[in-house]
Amino acid sequence: MNNAQLTAAQNCFPFRSIKMTRTPASLSLAVVAVSAAAAALLLAALVAADGQKQQGYVQPAYRRPAAGLKADYYHQSCPDMEGIVQRAVKKAIAADSTLAPALLRLFFHDFAVGGIDASVLVDSPGSERYAKASKTLRGFELIESIKAELEAKCPKTVSCADILAAAARDASTEVKVDYWPLMYGRKDGRRSSMVDADQYVPMGRESVTDLIAFFESRGLTVLDLAVLSGAHTIGRATCAAVKPRLWDYAGTGRPDASMSPRYGDFLRRKCAAAGDGGYVYLDADTPTEFDNGYYKNLLRAMGLLETDQKLLPDSRTGEFVRQLAGARPELIRHQFADSMRRLGAAQVLTGDEGEVRLKCSAINSNSY
Repeated sequence: MNNAQLTAAQNCFPFRSIKMTRTPASLSLAVVAVSAAAAALLLAALVAADGQKQQGYVQPAYRRPAAGLKADYYHQSCPDMEGIVQRAVKKAIAADSTLAPALLRLFFHDFAVGGIDASVLVDSPGSERYAKASKTLRGFELIESIKAELEAKCPKTVSCADILAAAARDASTEVKVDYWPLMYGRKDGRRSSMVDADQYVPMGRESVTDLIAFFESRGLTVLDLAVLSGAHTIGRATCAAVKPRLWDYAGTGRPDASMSPRYGDFLRRKCAAAGDGGYVYLDADTPTEFDNGYYKNLLRAMGLLETDQKLLPDSRTGEFVRQLAGARPELIRHQFADSMRRLGAAQVLTGDEGEVRLKCSAINSNSY
């Protein structure tokens, strides 16, 4: 691990109060040594101290609030904004648990093209919603229904981008990820392009170098890449997304050698029966639990997507994978919340840089 990665780990990884040496191995040993009670105290201390200067510690830029976002943005103009979103998300996920990972994926796809600006929600020919990358996205109707309720109570006030950010946070807490306080004031973008979505959204076959460049260009870190990839501990993927690894990987006429033969055989049998539209769980062991199963699976060569499995052998991400595989689930859930908070504040539009749409599915006309 190079110095930059070590600095990122020391600044971001949720074991900052543990005395650290310069070796990742000692960090792993320290994590294992933390008892359950100590872990709970550590999490509480981190939540209390998050975003504040500590002795000998200065916030890096990517941990500071984005300019134009405020915690009390809707306190006067729409005081029940968060309550409306939370109740709707909770009810929807109670009826369909697969909506939790679907909302996280919708949030990430929106982030991938210009930050969280609700551009993925626009429903018009040529918009991001019509890109190949967006083909299996879900959750649009839920966001639109929340917007309609907010328009009835707080007209022309709450942006779709803020709704999406709050919905992703509340979907995360429904799967036991730590709650994180949100800053609001995002504006909705006035542009949405399917060409941009197909160019920028990672599709599961990129190199680690490409993924790191994608994250760093948006103000996030290598650790964020490793942690946010852990969203694949819940949810599903289509057989079409996995198919290139199963029969003729990279034109070799053989399966991807980096995949466990036994796991590959299971996937081939399942997808042969289900077809391209069939679904397979991203985490074969605990697909509905937000835990460290995703990282444990990578150690067993059972990463479903090609980009997942590539994280382990790469020197820039592999040590993070091994640390996370050995970490307690509650610590992973805390770090995931921290990375999601940064993702939601990266490259956002504020002030007059965007608009507040009347409908999330349509960019406003010039009359508003």
